Amino acid sequence: MARRYALDTGVLSLHVDGDPRVRPFMDEVARGGAEGIVTDLALTEFQYKLCQTAGRKMAETQGKRIRSSRLRVVHSSPYLELAWRLKCKHRSRFSLADCVLLAVAQVHACRILTTDGAFADLREPRVSVQVLPVT
Repeated sequence: MARRYALDTGVLSLHVDGDPRVRPFMDEVARGGAEGIVTDLALTEFQYKLCQTAGRKMAETQGKRIRSSRLRVVHSSPYLELAWRLKCKHRSRFSLADCVLLAVAQVHACRILTTDGAFADLREPRVSVQVLPVT
């Protein structure tokens, strides 16, 4: 079975910026050697942040680019039942969007690719984490 990566908003930004730390993962997804999963919530947050810094047109363009790439965009709603339970467990450590990402990663046995140091040393079943700190 191919590896699966669940990407957070920060990693989407690194990917669009061409950051070399993300390139091996994205190349693996592009070749079909791994599956890349993005929640609709992470994509929405990414586009909002990009709109703030680079404008609406760039946010729309990059959103379309991601949706038409090999990355699989999943709807958050099927994962909300698990996400609220994870939020209750982790309380202030993670945002609700992070808990949706964590729920997706648990269900699909993914490695989370994140820029959020709060994920360091996370211990959850079926989940591993690769933190790519923003420098």
